[in-house]
Amino acid sequence: MKDKWSLSDTEQREMNDEIEQLKIFHLPNEPLYHYTSREIFWKIIEGESFLARHILFSNDSEENKIGKEEIKRAMETASIPLVDSDALPFMICFCKKDDLLSQWRGYAKEGIAIEFDFTKGLYGSKEEFSSYYCYTVMNGEDDKEYLFKTDDAEQLMTGAIVSPYEVIYTSHTDATDPEITKRIDSIKAASEERRQQYAVSMIPYIKNKKFDEEEEYRLIFDMRQLIAGEERLLADKYVYLDVDGIKKPNIRVKFGNQYQAKNEPAVTIYYTDDKLTDLLKKFKEKMKQEKKIKLRLINKKRKFPMEKGEILLSEGKNQEQICFDLRRYLYSMNVKIWCDGHMPIRRIIIGPSKDAELMKASVEEYIKTKYWMKDIEVNISKIPLRT
Repeated sequence: MKDKWSLSDTEQREMNDEIEQLKIFHLPNEPLYHYTSREIFWKIIEGESFLARHILFSNDSEENKIGKEEIKRAMETASIPLVDSDALPFMICFCKKDDLLSQWRGYAKEGIAIEFDFTKGLYGSKEEFSSYYCYTVMNGEDDKEYLFKTDDAEQLMTGAIVSPYEVIYTSHTDATDPEITKRIDSIKAASEERRQQYAVSMIPYIKNKKFDEEEEYRLIFDMRQLIAGEERLLADKYVYLDVDGIKKPNIRVKFGNQYQAKNEPAVTIYYTDDKLTDLLKKFKEKMKQEKKIKLRLINKKRKFPMEKGEILLSEGKNQEQICFDLRRYLYSMNVKIWCDGHMPIRRIIIGPSKDAELMKASVEEYIKTKYWMKDIEVNISKIPLRT
């Protein structure tokens, strides 16, 4: 039975490469921050998942409407009629700034900012360290619903290989926005189908310039593409949150290739510090001899290099065991170990609050219980609390 992805793995790679070449979207080259309440923060890290909100129910009532108007105008200027602007976008929002007062006030009063580093896992990049799969899951709690499709089981999740892209801020006047025009012009050489696809995909990334202080990036999921031909799945995908009597639709998003995590026997250790080579070779042989666990080592300077004090473990069924053993083996070397297939969280910032120190201690105790979170740094906001 064929996977019900809208694009094959190869097609998605080709599309991502073309997106990068045409400069349609701007990829992050530094960590991004997601501001949220304490309640939602705990749900995110305990469930290792996000709720992505339908764009029509965002805090900005003009969301999506401005994007449609701007893209339609730019397409007309380029003499390319917009055939279909009907999309079903859900989004997770990030900010470039790690301790921004307006973000604390607007989205995370006495809340949390979570630092994510997507730069070392850009799928489609020829120089990637790893790939972050982002996918939507059903509402049930059965683990089998998180698996990629196997030959004898129907696919119950819809997958997307994506990166957060930078928001395009527009003054939204009667004139055609020059930045949007430039990006529309860049897709003229693409096929007709791709031109339409790229144009529509820009819509949820367009926002009014009055919000430009946020320097926002967005992770967008277009459910019309992800469930193409399987609209029946929407009923089981939607998570409704009641806000003042309004039921706001969300979808649940997780990270990683769960099939690979459960079935891949060999784990790759990525690193950049040449001083670790001999130690890691000895560790590799030790794991092979004592525990029959196969490891691969890759030390290569790449497009998005890790710091010398970082190691990244690829997904695989022995990842947790390897992570514990490697931490013990490198105990005295102050090396941070990250695990692919999990949320790429690198730091947690406690927002201005009376009990910030207590909250910090609570988070620090919790992350000790998750092997992939042990090296995450926990800080307190430097902005003073106003009482």
